[in-house]
Amino acid sequence: MSAKRRAGQSRCVLAVIALVSIAAAVPIGDAIGANEEAPSPVAAPRPSFDLKDPARIKAGKRRFTANCAGYCHGSDGSAGRGPSFLDRPDFNQQLAFVTIRDGRKGSDVMPPWGSAFNSDEIWELVAFLSTLAERKE
Repeated sequence: MSAKRRAGQSRCVLAVIALVSIAAAVPIGDAIGANEEAPSPVAAPRPSFDLKDPARIKAGKRRFTANCAGYCHGSDGSAGRGPSFLDRPDFNQQLAFVTIRDGRKGSDVMPPWGSAFNSDEIWELVAFLSTLAERKE
């Protein structure tokens, strides 16, 4: 197993430990809703590629499967301890980027991934999540 994969699994284990101690989760609309302000004062940069690029979506899916799916968001993005991304007309790409980069604190803890992934890698995740948001449950 590669060092990068072990590091990703370690972060997931820490996130799981934090999430297990949480009694209630914030509804997904509160986490990534279209009308919510970004959780960070630093805005998301513009993507350097088309978010509908199939190769970038495929790369985002691989990253999601390796780092986000298991316990947190489910292998198909339909939820675990974290929110579902399926059938989300209110999905906000900018807010999703900032949330992945900076993480979330409070009742719906999510670790920040900005030190593990560069901007393009985060945008690939957002591109994949966007396809899930368009999929009907």
